[in-house]
Amino acid sequence: MRMQETTEKEFLSILEQYISILVKIVNVYVHNSQDRKDLMSDIVFELWKSYPEFRGDAKISTWLYRVALNIALKTKRKRDNNKLLFVEELITFDNTAFSDNSDNKSMINLLYRCIEDLNPINKAIILLYLDDKTNEEIAEITGFSRTNVSTRLSRIREQLKVCMIKNEEYGN
Repeated sequence: MRMQETTEKEFLSILEQYISILVKIVNVYVHNSQDRKDLMSDIVFELWKSYPEFRGDAKISTWLYRVALNIALKTKRKRDNNKLLFVEELITFDNTAFSDNSDNKSMINLLYRCIEDLNPINKAIILLYLDDKTNEEIAEITGFSRTNVSTRLSRIREQLKVCMIKNEEYGN
């Protein structure tokens, strides 16, 4: 019983330390509050189930990303009706990290709207990139080669640039 209590405390400590990773992933892959709660619950459940097998061969954040992204992608594939997009509910994130400059906030919101248009795999890659992961770390998490990650990132950045320019021109 004492071992289970220790494991629970360790897991909860890890979860508390890395919750922002999970929140970002959930916010990028689902768009209404109930779906966010459901996806977060699914991810935490899968993390808890797989925690005993985590041997520490990779960083904890790598393991968290891999499990969370796999669950998010699996959920997305199950309910993939890309015809429905609730832009008004798109992303909620903590703006305290950014200045009160409304131009800055609108650019960030525009970036996230453009990220929404990416396919699920590219969303995962850019999310990891925006979280300051190296190409090597992204490759390890996604299972792609480092070269493939570099190529994809280049294409994704170009796609986002075009999207942002297009949306700025139309005042969106």
